[in-house]
Amino acid sequence: MKHIIKGLALASLLCVGAGCDDIKFGNAFLEKPLSDEMNIDSVFGNKIYAEQQLAQVYHSLPDHTPINGRLSWGSLESITDLGTCRKSGGTEYHKGQVTASNYSGAAYRMDYGRADGKFSAIYGIRQAHIFLENVDRVPDMTEEEKTRRKGEAEMIIAYHNVDIFRNYGGMPWIDHAYKPSDDMKMTRMTIAEAVEKISTLIDDAAKKLPWDVEANDDGRMTKAGALALKSRFLTFAASPLFNSDQPFKDGEASQNHYTWWGDYQQSRWQDALEAGLAFLRENAKNNNVYKLVDNGDPRKSFCSGYFDRYNHETLISSHRYIKWDLNSYNVTQTRYGTGDPTMWYCDMFPMKDGSDFSWDNPEHRAHPFFTEDFEMTRDPRLYETLIVTGDKFWGRKAEIYKGGREQPQDMGGGQNWRWAGLGYFGIGIRKYYQDHLNELQNKFYNCCLLRLPEIYLNIAEAMNELGKAEQKDEFGRDAYDYINLLRDRVQMPHVTKETAAPGVALREAILRERALEFGWEEVRYYDINRWKHSDYLKARKIVRLRTYPEGEKVNGNYVNFRYEFKEESPNQHLWIDNWDDKYYLCPIPLDEINKKYGLVQNPGWE
Repeated sequence: MKHIIKGLALASLLCVGAGCDDIKFGNAFLEKPLSDEMNIDSVFGNKIYAEQQLAQVYHSLPDHTPINGRLSWGSLESITDLGTCRKSGGTEYHKGQVTASNYSGAAYRMDYGRADGKFSAIYGIRQAHIFLENVDRVPDMTEEEKTRRKGEAEMIIAYHNVDIFRNYGGMPWIDHAYKPSDDMKMTRMTIAEAVEKISTLIDDAAKKLPWDVEANDDGRMTKAGALALKSRFLTFAASPLFNSDQPFKDGEASQNHYTWWGDYQQSRWQDALEAGLAFLRENAKNNNVYKLVDNGDPRKSFCSGYFDRYNHETLISSHRYIKWDLNSYNVTQTRYGTGDPTMWYCDMFPMKDGSDFSWDNPEHRAHPFFTEDFEMTRDPRLYETLIVTGDKFWGRKAEIYKGGREQPQDMGGGQNWRWAGLGYFGIGIRKYYQDHLNELQNKFYNCCLLRLPEIYLNIAEAMNELGKAEQKDEFGRDAYDYINLLRDRVQMPHVTKETAAPGVALREAILRERALEFGWEEVRYYDINRWKHSDYLKARKIVRLRTYPEGEKVNGNYVNFRYEFKEESPNQHLWIDNWDDKYYLCPIPLDEINKKYGLVQNPGWE
């Protein structure tokens, strides 16, 4: 909040030196950043400068690499059952040290970023409002261009507000770029008010935007992205964290309905369902341009869906230009253990026949990842999300075993500069990092913030919660059909009412499918919170997989292994050991509460 109300001059907030180096549309976009010396009249005196200012607004969109100010350079996966933090010293969150006055390690901050918060939601919202308030002054922009760019700026504001809603509940509504002379009364919105305001903003932005863009505008906001965002937003709002007969935790904020609706209404799930169907209707009108990437190869299709640029599966993304070697700025933090995958997550991926994987099953244990002929034995998404022994790596097979080239440290391994400790738990993270080479060296990193599969699973979830899991909708699909669209892409057996009956069983199947599909896309954290699934965290023990080769090599590779487990928690998860439901939402910084704007602290953080 403090970046809203500091009352900095417009010129000082218009420019951030390197911002445009990190955001480009297509393969080339306005190379030079704005000068720090430019004032508002200069910026909006011509089209090029105005476009550059909007590019800096885009720069406020997040990405999934570890970010300064969030979990002390952590990944949100590290505070779910999918991952953990092994970084030296851990984070304030893991140590249970996050408070309203010590919030630097919180899961989300509106004002995080380097030096002046230029990456923050608050920065982005303010910059977007500055653009909206001044773009009509640009003499060499057509009215059509102005309208479209306004829609883009509104979508960025909406995106940030959705994230704020998911992390704090109802917060003050910012509808202009605040000045020092403005009245700083900032009463929090109720959940009902927040849903109305944000939904209206998304709808307004959607009216100004095209359904799709050309490749050279890849990364710009679209109407498709707007409708997808509304689906995510209303699904969260309909979930039990807010939509319940009782608040998740008592407090003044709960009493004022800032952190829950005040009751449960099934109609909210209907609103969520309608939002998903609205996307599909509009997509159908536009020749179903958005579809799952499916080239016939389950692994490549899944990987392309989250990794490739302009793939028409990605609906909202952020782009960063980084020198992508494993000593680079953010990537290094992952090497050092900010988001190691857990064996629990690895074990969530089913066998190729659809059965649950179990180390207690002798056949599964003998070949948990590959047959002796190196054929995959598990859901193909496992191999494009994690790196496991025997899989492709550096043009050879990964050797995360005793005596192997990626030998874990506790088995005598050293610190390979590229691999480092990524095999600490016997597996490594592949998603976005590929083979841990320089796949993105001097290229743009495309971070998917929202993909088409989420829409399908949102629809399935809403249908199930409405008691309509087996009812065919206007597109001829029921809840199972929507789940199985994703399973068909990776050639996995279908989820059926026999394997997951409507109700609780299907709900859990959907949440699991979301974990398999969206690992390291920061979906799981919000799924746990909106369903109040602290049990997912408390029931999972952190273990190392120790792998020992047995027998002779075949064509230079071991094919048989013996597996052992060692319970290991390099950073004690004290916030889990001392769980409090307050963790479902983030604390509002105490120094902002103390400024007497009218802010009320979230329950449990008082």
